[in-house]
Amino acid sequence: MSGPDHVRDDLGRIARDAGVVAGVHASRLSGPPGSVGLAQEETVAIASVYKLPLALAWADAVESGDVDPTGTMCLAATDRVPGPTGVALLDDDVTMTQRDVVRLMVTVSDNAAGDAVLALLGRERVHAHLRRLGLPTTLVRQGSADETRAIIRDTGADDRAGALRTLADPDRRADTSQYDPAYASAASPHQLTTVLRILWSRTGRAHALVRAALAQQAWRHRIGSGFPHDDVAVHGKTGSLGRLRHEAAVVHFPHEHPIAVTVLTQAVRPERHLPVVDAAIGELARRAVTPLRMPTRELY
Repeated sequence: MSGPDHVRDDLGRIARDAGVVAGVHASRLSGPPGSVGLAQEETVAIASVYKLPLALAWADAVESGDVDPTGTMCLAATDRVPGPTGVALLDDDVTMTQRDVVRLMVTVSDNAAGDAVLALLGRERVHAHLRRLGLPTTLVRQGSADETRAIIRDTGADDRAGALRTLADPDRRADTSQYDPAYASAASPHQLTTVLRILWSRTGRAHALVRAALAQQAWRHRIGSGFPHDDVAVHGKTGSLGRLRHEAAVVHFPHEHPIAVTVLTQAVRPERHLPVVDAAIGELARRAVTPLRMPTRELY
């Protein structure tokens, strides 16, 4: 753990009251160093949050000249895993530029877009790049298609929807390898805030695109719920699968230093809809961010 004892105690209490095991890390991105954490070094399965380090790897590849953000990609209907948002929701082949695929991957967590970007860069290339960035335990092991195959296999269901229903059934007590960081895409809260720190330190146009996409994320029911103010910017990426509910975000109050915060949770209960957990993620983020808030200059 890091940070004052009373903050850590509060984080633990909030998690227990919500019925989750939680890892939390928050860090000031500019100004004097400061951080708060609870189980922040524990590596866990991160579900769709894998798209955050993948987006950083793509932006770095653009700025190094390895890929062309305006180059087109065809997301063929026959190659896509179904999903609830974006191209994954559509019936036909879709062609768009790399940068628009990345936008969909981030803003609406488009599963088809995530698979396409991972295929473009290659898993080993992404891992090698993350290691060079000092993120050896941030692992993008697979995209949504492989995740889907795993949960179908683990639950014995016929399709992704059936597998998710099985995982959400409190009478079945179903489990999946995708809760295990040894098999799923994985990271620690601290490493994900480091991903955000790196992304915020970059000056390339591709990095600005990813930051803008994070600000346009469709959902504010997790970390955003802890900061319900029109003038507070929340740039976030959620991840959800069964008992897993996560988000990594940068919270920026006007005239203050931005703060990166990651909250990774695994619920005791399996139901798909647990608004108390989503609200707790916002409360955990607020409790971690509050002691780190600092104006960028003296106010008189």
